[in-house]
Amino acid sequence: MAGKRFAAVAAWNARMREEAADDVRRGSRVGRSSLLAIPATMVVGLLGVGMAQGLLAANFMVVNKPFAIKSDQVQGAGFAALLHDRLIDNGATGASKGMARAGFKSARLDGLCGVVHESIAGVSYTLKITAGEVVNGTPEGTAEINASDLILEATSVNASNSTFADMYLGKSADDITMGTTRLEGGTAGNFGLEAGTVNVANLDASAYTIELVGSIGLPGLKLAIEPGTVGC
Repeated sequence: MAGKRFAAVAAWNARMREEAADDVRRGSRVGRSSLLAIPATMVVGLLGVGMAQGLLAANFMVVNKPFAIKSDQVQGAGFAALLHDRLIDNGATGASKGMARAGFKSARLDGLCGVVHESIAGVSYTLKITAGEVVNGTPEGTAEINASDLILEATSVNASNSTFADMYLGKSADDITMGTTRLEGGTAGNFGLEAGTVNVANLDASAYTIELVGSIGLPGLKLAIEPGTVGC
């Protein structure tokens, strides 16, 4: 059984990486791969084996719907953001959505919670992913989750308080960098910004993708399928 799960994760991971590379060559087109294409009872098992073996793909995508990402505090360096259209494809029809594409060269997070809501056979379920300190609206100051080259695409990003330093507003979106790494996806003439450092308290984002070009450490990682529609 473990061998079959290992093979399934390896095959899925390879396919995700191939399609992520194809997105870069052909332009963003979400929908050809999804965690939600796998039955809910298999998601936790596959992800668990994948993380244990270091096999998880760099990109996390959900077909045609946002997922919630929350953290009590995000401290980042080499921050960049731009506005662009992304094609959301459910396999039959597609439509463009305006999104903010934001990236950190390096980031430290004080707790992380992500939830995806889905209906399977007419029953509502929530895939919940947590790591680090419990996300409760109060930063603990530990910021024990460390990530590099982390990119988020979202239709809305909210925070109770934000501080930026060395910020450059209005730079052309095709010339935006996260420190020394270019933030891809921008169109010449569109709005972009860069900042040396950023501190965001109580991050609450409605995202469509998370791209991890670098690495991330997730202490206390937990994945669970919960009945009903629950939040962080």
